[in-house]
Amino acid sequence: MKTPWKRGAVLVLVALLGVGLGLVIREWILPSPKPVPPPPAASEPVIPRAIPVPQGLESHAAGGLLQEINREYVEILSRIVPSVVNIFTARPVSVDVGEAVPSTESSPRNPKRAPLDEETSLGSGVILSPQGHILTNAHLVKNAREIRVQLFDGRRYQAKLIGLDEPADIAVLKIEAKGLIPALWGDSDRLEVGDQVFAVGNPFGLSGSVSRGIVSAKGRNPNLSASGFENYIQTDAAINPGNSGGALINVEGLLVGINTAIYSRSGGSNGIGFAIPSKIARFAYESLVARGKVVRGFLGVEAQDVDEDMQQAFNLPDTSGALVTRVEPNSPAAKAGLRRGDVIVRYHGMNVRDPAELRLYVSETSASTVVPIIFYRDGKSLTVQAQITEQPDQGARTEEGSRWQVVRTGELGNAFAGLQIVNLDDSLRAQLGLQSHASGVYVVDVEEGAPSLDLLQPGDLIEEIRKVGKAAEKVRNTADLLRIATAERAKEPVLFYIRRGGAQTFVLVRP
Repeated sequence: MKTPWKRGAVLVLVALLGVGLGLVIREWILPSPKPVPPPPAASEPVIPRAIPVPQGLESHAAGGLLQEINREYVEILSRIVPSVVNIFTARPVSVDVGEAVPSTESSPRNPKRAPLDEETSLGSGVILSPQGHILTNAHLVKNAREIRVQLFDGRRYQAKLIGLDEPADIAVLKIEAKGLIPALWGDSDRLEVGDQVFAVGNPFGLSGSVSRGIVSAKGRNPNLSASGFENYIQTDAAINPGNSGGALINVEGLLVGINTAIYSRSGGSNGIGFAIPSKIARFAYESLVARGKVVRGFLGVEAQDVDEDMQQAFNLPDTSGALVTRVEPNSPAAKAGLRRGDVIVRYHGMNVRDPAELRLYVSETSASTVVPIIFYRDGKSLTVQAQITEQPDQGARTEEGSRWQVVRTGELGNAFAGLQIVNLDDSLRAQLGLQSHASGVYVVDVEEGAPSLDLLQPGDLIEEIRKVGKAAEKVRNTADLLRIATAERAKEPVLFYIRRGGAQTFVLVRP
């Protein structure tokens, strides 16, 4: 019989043998765990790189690209700045007696006038040919007695006015100079909103100034002129007084617009400027250089915008289109069958959003071209074919479409020179609010260089003439005025008694 301590020793030995056998089996069946490396120190972050970075690329990305863009800007602007000129114009203005500052407005209360002064205005222009042709705004040079051009290098020249196109606000000048650097035309139709552009001009007389911005919008029609062909480029590049007539260029250094106006209550740039697209400017420029005038297409309608009320009233699908308010008799529109109340939505394959766009499309159409016009009438879509004609003189049509017989006084060498006048008819009397028996001579235009330039205006009605020391002579028609004008041999001042708007006044004209 075994003693108790012997039995305990045996049990302990068996237990140890079991534990050892279990460890051997575990090691044989299960793989040993691999050691886990310690985490990297905080001062040495791990940066994975898929591909190696070439030596020096980091420094190129930081500064090289900006330097390259900067060099491109400098090169582009160095080419265009010499093509932009400074324009000075001198206009005759009248000064009311007792006033110390020039004024271009007449005063019915104090019609006596002092001798003419010279008013100098400032603007910009763009050289477009080695022969000295310069493009600028018509409003800068209209009625100017003298035009001077200063080049970027300081040279000054007397400029000749080749022609102007007021509807597009474009004028062409010419100087006799050598070594000119003309700008190159760009395509304004390729511009997109967001494209970078540069405005180059002479704001506040600071020659060769450049501002940078983007194209903010296209096809703007701010109604600067009821009869103009407005399809402006809007930009936030700073445009200020003196920039008018200057260049708007793209990043290729090409001329894409002519700066013409700003939207501002203070007179300075508010980040909203307008430029004439190069497509319109080039059309006017080439016509003025070739013919001395701009020939445009004519349809013969007046139209208004379509708003939501008009959309409902005329049963239209949307508010786009040009609502015809008047069709001129014997015009292409009348012959094609268009009527008042029609809404033109497509012209020659192009959508018409508003009357300004229709006016622009028609103006760019060559005479004798037959164009399809899609319009709505009584809620139905119809199509007509209209043969476009050349646009007649806007100042020589009455409301009924009849032509005025314009009489020109010509170069008489006296106070009557340079007038374009017509007789009154019933439509003019109605337009001026006159009685049916009213008489007088209606001023259609005052030619450049005329003694009465900026004194008489288109729309004035000449009713009476007074010569110094002589009795007043009634002017009933153009024959009366021509008789008085041709009998005046002396270069003496003449008083014109005129009706202008609701006021009647005397205007003293000195030859």
